[in-house]
Amino acid sequence: MQKFDLSLLTDLDPELQVKRKNIKDNSHQQLSTALLHILQEVQHEVACFSEDENISPTIAELNGIINQVSKKLGFELSSYEKDQILSYVETEKNPFGILQPFVDDKRISDIIITNYANISVQQGRKNLNTDITFPSQSAYEAFVERILKKGGASISTKKPIADGMIGSFARLHAVHQSLCDTGPYLTIRLNRYREVLCSDLVKVGMAPQEIFDYLQTIVKTGQTVLVVGEVATGKTTLVRALASTIPEQDAILVIEDTPEIRLTHPHVRYMRTREANTEGQGRVAPSECIRAGMRMAMNRIIFGEMRDAEAAEAFVDVCASGHPGLSTIHAKSGTDAITRLELFLGRAEKGVAGEVLLKQIATAVQVVVFLSICPITGKRRIFEVKELGVVADGILRQKDIFRYDTSKGQPRWEILCRSSNFKESLENGNNPVFLSKMPPYLNVSL
Repeated sequence: MQKFDLSLLTDLDPELQVKRKNIKDNSHQQLSTALLHILQEVQHEVACFSEDENISPTIAELNGIINQVSKKLGFELSSYEKDQILSYVETEKNPFGILQPFVDDKRISDIIITNYANISVQQGRKNLNTDITFPSQSAYEAFVERILKKGGASISTKKPIADGMIGSFARLHAVHQSLCDTGPYLTIRLNRYREVLCSDLVKVGMAPQEIFDYLQTIVKTGQTVLVVGEVATGKTTLVRALASTIPEQDAILVIEDTPEIRLTHPHVRYMRTREANTEGQGRVAPSECIRAGMRMAMNRIIFGEMRDAEAAEAFVDVCASGHPGLSTIHAKSGTDAITRLELFLGRAEKGVAGEVLLKQIATAVQVVVFLSICPITGKRRIFEVKELGVVADGILRQKDIFRYDTSKGQPRWEILCRSSNFKESLENGNNPVFLSKMPPYLNVSL
């Protein structure tokens, strides 16, 4: 597998470059058993240094702690050995420790760790090994415990899988080593946009302005949009951008299991689903959050991701009752998303005819947007935009409006249908959208 070289990271801040080089250099220095023992004791003393976790010891105080610990344990350290320990402790002062360079690099979407010596990153959909390692397995396990605590989560044999969030930009997912070959597994998803507008996504080439004009009008006029794609294709980012176009007078309820969607809107509230605790108590299901939302005078619902039958049924039910929504689902195409949604509903509503399930979907969801990674440019693109129509003869009518075509050398977007189900809404708004007047092909900077 390809290696990720920290020397390739380019930042305007030369001080940050030096810090990254030091982290890389130190990660290759495997500490002896004695130094590891001293390091662990020093880390413990540093943790006890102050009740205020925002107050850290100075370099002089760290040197004093290192000298005190080594003397207490009966070791006399050389200047080089002291510098090794000091360097590791200094690195830990970064919010993400030795992982900080990857967090700082905007090209990286995910950091994936399977043990102390196996750290990889993801760029686009490509996984790259790195040369960075933790000093030991125990140091790595302590790091996992510490970072999960920051994200409001923890793992144990009783609760071996956990999710957390640091700020609004780093989603944590951890699996306890009792379920892994090595472990613990830690995956950090990095959200690179604190606030996302559709204009930002036009600039990075997700789709041309014309497609976003269409989608913004669809959302503004109260249609439900389902955003579809595989892992790391930009689904949540697109939802956040489209949500920014919701009229200010509307009240929004955001429901997620891990809080990723944060909006700058005057009337937005957030609820979280919750898994049961180690005693099997305290679970809060998606349907409970939605029922609560129905009593909260909300106009719009944003549901983070439909991962199972219960979530799908709850979202479809609330949108079919007249509350426009936005949500995401994992699938390989827009059509596959409809099939998966039908499968979810079939599991939740056993014995209900397939045609009835399709009618529920058609009533709840009006537009499906499929995202993927362009095989030519490696960028996230909107590949399909389709409208859902009526169910006739047991078939849900689907109307393809836009499609991203990579088969003819130069990637471009095609307009496949100029007759929208929402023609009146599109053409009579403050910023009218005329599909009939658009050119047959649309392009952005590749």
